[in-house]
Amino acid sequence: MRGFVVESPGRYGLAELPEPAPGPGELLVAPAAVGVCGSDLELLDGRRPSEYVRYPVIPGHEWAGHVVACGPGVDGIEPGMPLVAEGVRACGRCPRCAEGRNNVCSAEYAETGFTLPGALADRLVVPARLAHPLSTQRPIATAALIEPAACVATGLLEVGIPRAGSRVAVVGDGPLGLLAIVLLRLTSPRELLLVGSRPQRIGYATRLGATATVRRDEVAGLNEFDVVVECTNSPAGAAVALGLARRAGTVVLLGISGAGTPAVDPDVITLGNLRVQGIFAATRAAWRWLVELYGAGLFDPSPLITHRFELGRVDEAFAVLGDRDAGALKVVVEPNGGEG
Repeated sequence: MRGFVVESPGRYGLAELPEPAPGPGELLVAPAAVGVCGSDLELLDGRRPSEYVRYPVIPGHEWAGHVVACGPGVDGIEPGMPLVAEGVRACGRCPRCAEGRNNVCSAEYAETGFTLPGALADRLVVPARLAHPLSTQRPIATAALIEPAACVATGLLEVGIPRAGSRVAVVGDGPLGLLAIVLLRLTSPRELLLVGSRPQRIGYATRLGATATVRRDEVAGLNEFDVVVECTNSPAGAAVALGLARRAGTVVLLGISGAGTPAVDPDVITLGNLRVQGIFAATRAAWRWLVELYGAGLFDPSPLITHRFELGRVDEAFAVLGDRDAGALKVVVEPNGGEG
């Protein structure tokens, strides 16, 4: 089979590989659509922290596909079924897993596309216990965006889904921020503000459900939001998010800045009586919620997909993603022609 292999930072490309076989409790899947994101670019150039990557590796943690074959002991899943699967390989036994926080499992970090082979290949093997079958009535290609949206959903489930009529803000106009808008509009907010920095991306927000948009340098005086979701990957974005929350409000931090130095004034949190919740990856409960919303047609991320490439053009996909002038929002690679 073909697979896009990152041997080490700066050394990567499409290669011919042996097709894997599913072992007991495993599934062989043909990926139909694979979303690529900033963390994949980090794999390519070596910016991802060493504890969260194992080279060589096949990237691809955002994906949807069809079952090709089932290993021994797999029940309830059959060849041909469309599905997605959780990426974090949690142990299921530690205290955090027992709490339902399998996204922060205490065992050694392991995740599809980062430490284990991902979906930028013709075939992929995943544990059946992590699989979530999809409705056959919904398009498979856009289901690849369930994974990043599940990260947003994890934050909302952790702090409590905003009540109808709440004032809600999202800081960040990248794919994760816009996915947050798509998901948060389902909570019937009174206000849903998108704070961004790129005019072209900000323009998507109102079409996706935002009631208003504002540039990040124009937020002075805005501080009345019940819930603020930050998706910027920058220290400045986290500071803006804290400043937007009302007193005793809630702030969910999804971005990972890599700054390594303190960038938030703790007095803002203390004097504002704020609840601040950090989120890493996605819980099983969040995956289930997103799959249900997707199956019902309530969660539709299709407007975010701006570019599609076949596996043989994966280098172009990464180039477009890394080019700020290319106008890319969500770039999707289709290893099996979008069908799997």
